[in-house]
Amino acid sequence: MNAKELKIEMLRHDDNGESLAEALGINRTTLSRKLNDPEADFTQKEMAIIIKRYSLNGDRIAEIFFANEVS
Repeated sequence: MNAKELKIEMLRHDDNGESLAEALGINRTTLSRKLNDPEADFTQKEMAIIIKRYSLNGDRIAEIFFANEVS
């Protein structure tokens, strides 16, 4: 997952960790772990919520969820 790209989408939509965590039904620390730990992944349900929340297209979905973060 490319956390940097997801954080960009959060900023584009005036979203923050607290509001996204609430939308996903998880706590803020769990979201933080998913954003910062390469071993922690979003569930399919969480990805679906993010995709809908940010109206992501196929290319953007691939960039965020199926690409490794670039250093």
